[in-house]
Amino acid sequence: NLQKNPCTIRLAAYAYYRIMLIYLAQGNEAEATTTYNTLLETFGDDPYAHPYVEMATAFWEAYQSTHKMYDGCAAAIQYAVKHPDILIPLGSDYHGWQSHTYVPEDVCPFR
Repeated sequence: NLQKNPCTIRLAAYAYYRIMLIYLAQGNEAEATTTYNTLLETFGDDPYAHPYVEMATAFWEAYQSTHKMYDGCAAAIQYAVKHPDILIPLGSDYHGWQSHTYVPEDVCPFR
């Protein structure tokens, strides 16, 4: 059970999204589907996780329409461009000055 720490919740939701991407990059759509569904069930109603769930959904819907990582990534990156605040908890503002500063393209490297 996750603590009700906003940073922990955001990072956990983002981690599920990234795990989903890895499964798809490996061609394992069944595990990707399970991971995406778990993300929705676990974080779908959480206000802190909501932007990451929305980004994952943008990716998922675009990917499902073409089954191309490029299209899913384009949708996720576009979501991050429109919602740059989602990048802040992932980078240096939260984890120290030596941490990577995230840009929208970082949310989906499989293009």
